[in-house]
Amino acid sequence: MGLFLLSFYLLSFFQTRKIKIIEEKSDKTVTILIPAYNEERDIARTLKSVLNIDYPKDKLEIIVIDDGSKDKTYEIARKFASDRVKVFTKKNGGKAAALNFALKKAKGEIIVSMDADTIIEKHALKRLITRFYDDNVMAVTSAMGIYKPKTIWQRIQHIEYYLSVFMRKTFAGINAIYITSGAFSAYRKKFFDRHGGYDEHNITEDLEIALRIQSHDYVIENASTASFYTVGPATFSQLMFQRRRWYTGLVKNLWNYRRKLFGFKKGALGTIILPSVIIGVVFSVALFVYSSFRILNQITLELDALNAVNFQFIGFRELNSYIFTQFLYAFFSHPAYLFLVFFIFVTGFYLAFSRREMQFRESLKVNFIIFILLYSFLFTFWWLVSFAYIVLNRGVSWGKKDGK
Repeated sequence: MGLFLLSFYLLSFFQTRKIKIIEEKSDKTVTILIPAYNEERDIARTLKSVLNIDYPKDKLEIIVIDDGSKDKTYEIARKFASDRVKVFTKKNGGKAAALNFALKKAKGEIIVSMDADTIIEKHALKRLITRFYDDNVMAVTSAMGIYKPKTIWQRIQHIEYYLSVFMRKTFAGINAIYITSGAFSAYRKKFFDRHGGYDEHNITEDLEIALRIQSHDYVIENASTASFYTVGPATFSQLMFQRRRWYTGLVKNLWNYRRKLFGFKKGALGTIILPSVIIGVVFSVALFVYSSFRILNQITLELDALNAVNFQFIGFRELNSYIFTQFLYAFFSHPAYLFLVFFIFVTGFYLAFSRREMQFRESLKVNFIIFILLYSFLFTFWWLVSFAYIVLNRGVSWGKKDGK
């Protein structure tokens, strides 16, 4: 299945939609919406990056919505208030409610949703606008990176987000993008006027709005050179909260849109991309769990054999070293896992493309090694926890500063 999808992705990557090439321009009025909740550490830096973008001032409107913060977010944002920057505060109601509050006040024909810890590149907005080449294009996604990754968890996200740049570029060629990041994406305001605002009862409102756009047979484009940074969750618990919300939201939204987005009528999105998301997750988790148990069982049998001949390890350090070494040997020596080496090289190609498109210069070597060693374990754990929450019908919320 992996080989099939790889072939399909590569073919889609080289498939370019026949469109009129548009140079970077700024012919549309734009409103940037920045909802903020307890963002006193990041809101000033975000607003400085917005005010530094290369876009005509008379066509740019910025609306900051303090969603009932308990810190100094509103006070800091107020310092930036001007004719272009409008700052409001409201009772806490969630990100979607804050965005809907601002939508009613927005005057731009293009709406850009932005997180309060996003730092955008100077030319990113213009590059987003160029992709609105047709009235049927209702949204445009961008390229996301992690701002100064320091912890192990941020370094893993750093590589993961780079890979998503390639995937969005690939999906754009066949109109199969199904997520528009809430951290920095653009929409035509007329879509909200026609089909309503953000779903305030949805824990992944950016995913839901993308699926709604696709369900109405519109186009979601991608601007892979419109790059920005976001502050990734720094701790294991923050990242866990984020992924639990993402994954449970994905399952629930795909279920809600199952009749509108799956099937031959939706082309590659409904016949390959979305089905492969579901099948791929189930197979990946099942295979990883099965392989891990098989390897652990093999190690247990070897330890029993050593014990039978009265072999003794010198302390727990030697025992743990033996188990770890045997686990890696069993994992990578099986012929099936030779595919893993192949996919690592493919991943390197994805990263090289993303690095070139986004024009980022930071080193990837250490982060890539950490990603290869840990991501499969984390991905499986995140999904198992999410499955448990779905099966037990437990509520999932944003958590404390859980990320995007």
